[in-house]
Amino acid sequence: MYDAASESGPRDLDRLPNLHKGKLELPSPGAKGPRFQTGTGPSPRIVKGEFASASEFPYIVGIVTTLRVDGDYFWGWCTGTIIAPNKVLTAAHCVTGMPGATRVIAGNDQLVDSNGNIVGGSGYVAEVASNWTHPSWNLAQQYDDPEAPIRNDVSVITLKQNLPAEYTPVSLGNQGDQTPYAAGTSAVIAGYGKTGPEDDYPDSRLRKSTVPMQSDSYCNVPGQYYSAEMFCAGAGLPGAPESDTCNGDSGGPILVAGKQVGVTSWGYTCGEAPGFYVRLNNYVNTVKADLTRPPLVNADWTGDGRTDLIARDSGGNLRLYYGSGFSNDGYGGFYMSRQLNSGWGSFKRVFRVYNWNGDKRPSIMAMKTTGELYIYNTDGQGNFVGGGKLIGTGWAGFTALMVTNNWMGNNRPSLLVRKSNGDLVRYTSNGAGGWENPSGTRIGTGWNGFNLFLTPGAWKGDGLEVIIGRTSTGVLKMYQSDGKGGWTNPAGTQIGSGWGGFKHIMTPGDWSGDNMMDMLGVNSNNQMRLYTTNGKGQWIDASGKVISSGWGSFNLIF
Repeated sequence: MYDAASESGPRDLDRLPNLHKGKLELPSPGAKGPRFQTGTGPSPRIVKGEFASASEFPYIVGIVTTLRVDGDYFWGWCTGTIIAPNKVLTAAHCVTGMPGATRVIAGNDQLVDSNGNIVGGSGYVAEVASNWTHPSWNLAQQYDDPEAPIRNDVSVITLKQNLPAEYTPVSLGNQGDQTPYAAGTSAVIAGYGKTGPEDDYPDSRLRKSTVPMQSDSYCNVPGQYYSAEMFCAGAGLPGAPESDTCNGDSGGPILVAGKQVGVTSWGYTCGEAPGFYVRLNNYVNTVKADLTRPPLVNADWTGDGRTDLIARDSGGNLRLYYGSGFSNDGYGGFYMSRQLNSGWGSFKRVFRVYNWNGDKRPSIMAMKTTGELYIYNTDGQGNFVGGGKLIGTGWAGFTALMVTNNWMGNNRPSLLVRKSNGDLVRYTSNGAGGWENPSGTRIGTGWNGFNLFLTPGAWKGDGLEVIIGRTSTGVLKMYQSDGKGGWTNPAGTQIGSGWGGFKHIMTPGDWSGDNMMDMLGVNSNNQMRLYTTNGKGQWIDASGKVISSGWGSFNLIF
């Protein structure tokens, strides 16, 4: 079990996909010029493949991630395919294995140049909002045993920005259809990967090739191969390399007759053995189910779409706990931690807010005991930008303060505060760092019966935000906004009981990796428990499970 008090360093950097040391500056989101890049020039390092144009594969994207560990910077990339304007299909090991700032890049023939810079001047860049990973992705087994098989290696990335219409989604094969996997069938592989096992300085060009499907008997590696979940393709042998996928192609497609039938997953020496792919006919319906899940705003601090936690200790230090995006990883969904900052002990309240300045980035707001309210902005990649900025005074008289992302349905955050007389008052951002209603707007009375408030966002998945209050008897009651400043259920709806013994309760978005709302609570034993929902306001696991321990030294977790 993960121990928040003692564990800090990252787990097994060698397992991260296609990792390179160095600092890579990620581009801002949006259009970068023509939709598709052309004229990237020749390369002497092509091995058993040929250049491909992004316009030929308008659904292929690059997924680039940067990571900082103990002052050192790393970066890596994978390939993915567009399956909806805001959804990208890729491998689970590209999503859960490398927490850090991530960009999805469409329309480029090349991702990173020889100087280690993102190639600009064309294409479109999108940020990651959230992720879904197959619940049976066996990451915990892989951590325990380096020789473990790689199973159910499937994830779907949800983007913050819809990709332009020129980037058309790929057609997926049909659930249960065995026809494309017949031995000898010609298949197309494509991706931004390396051109061989010794390619230490990959140019990340988009390439394609054709490979033959192989039979299950040919693919069968004892203890590694599961025919219902995977298949292999390619004819390479030791000393006689043939076309194959390699590092950086992970998450990319293998296609038969123009339809994607697999996801690049794993292999041995590139080109000298067949490549192994997720067998999509076993996963298509599961993948498509994510297309209709309600959007989430995760408490993502680093820019990878995964929920992170921040905790304050008695010394006033803030510590960042990176979420892996997958609670079944054997560590409860925690990847590593590091100290963010110090000097926060003088603040009475400290909390996160998203998009306060209209920049779609997280910030921290902090209130001093004397009532001054400050905001600390970030670059969206886990780093503070500048110092604190005073944005208000006179806040000391409020007995509760919480933040919502879209209470009024205008995509602007609001602060909801409780007065000593039980009135609930709303203060909404003007989208540029100031206030839309600096005097506040009363939206309710009689709120003194609660000792804790949660603002999880659209708890029921319908786009309408909620407040959840805990009573002195441990009952949780949910009150839903109508998106216009009023209420859909002014009397509240009970959604749980028995929550009185928790020292901290958080609703940070999705922690488990199913792209649906979760709740976390720290009990009297300083253990953190995970409670999952179906994204529509109903519990999947109302009993919860312990995912970590060692939270006793923190007086705030948010």
